[in-house]
Amino acid sequence: MTAVVKRRVVLGAKYVVLSVVCLLFLFPIFVMFLRAFTADDFVFASVFFPVEWSISGFRYAVDGGVFRLVLNTVAVAALTIVGTAVSSTLCAYGFSKVKFKGQSVVFGVVIATLMLPAVCMQLQLYSQYFNWGWIGTWLPLCVPAFFGGGATNIFLVRQYMKSVPNSVCEAAKIDGANKFTIYLRIVLPMCMPIVTYVMIITFLGCWNDLMGPLMYLQASGSEHLYTLSLGIYMKSLDPEFWQWQFPNVQMAIGLLMMLPCVVLFFLFQKNLIDGVTMGSVKG
Repeated sequence: MTAVVKRRVVLGAKYVVLSVVCLLFLFPIFVMFLRAFTADDFVFASVFFPVEWSISGFRYAVDGGVFRLVLNTVAVAALTIVGTAVSSTLCAYGFSKVKFKGQSVVFGVVIATLMLPAVCMQLQLYSQYFNWGWIGTWLPLCVPAFFGGGATNIFLVRQYMKSVPNSVCEAAKIDGANKFTIYLRIVLPMCMPIVTYVMIITFLGCWNDLMGPLMYLQASGSEHLYTLSLGIYMKSLDPEFWQWQFPNVQMAIGLLMMLPCVVLFFLFQKNLIDGVTMGSVKG
């Protein structure tokens, strides 16, 4: 067997294995799609393909107010994305391009917060937000993002910003630019791959978050502020929305909830890969 034939056989085997693995991962989504379009009378039938196709699952989801839940989640995610992008890049800029006394110590403290389990802070945060009157509002979900944006995001952006040549910043400083101008017009545009990555990851976190809204939005009278995850959970337990217990309705809601994440991945997969790989190599 020649080297060319051997190489082709190995390459073909790799493609076969990858195709099988891909099908295994996509199979649950395929089943979800079939169940979502199954008619109500056949949702409990032990058949793989629908006996009768229907969009009743999506109709029950729309009638139950799923679009309002989506709008609430988008609003919370938008505020959180803005706060995270602005605050994390500002902090990262301070740690990477601005020299001050005790810089390494402060950065070490920020990174050390990653060792604190989030569950250990929930009681203290809830008590503080309750004293401030924030329970039953979006404030506990959005405001913390404007104060650092998370140690992980600060670390990622800082590592990427370190790759920006200091000579560029010094040249801008000689031309009369202050530190904020250098950050806004030079450093930030050069770091858009990692900033895009942070924004997308933040959106996915907000979109799938259940614990935060469950803690802070379950107060009486705040049903109109429910996010998608919390709204689905609460309505599935409400006897008034008994249709949401049907498998076709649950699968239809699952598809609607998954769709924005899939679209974002296909639109920004290059940014996601570049944001991680380029940041790790340059850092």
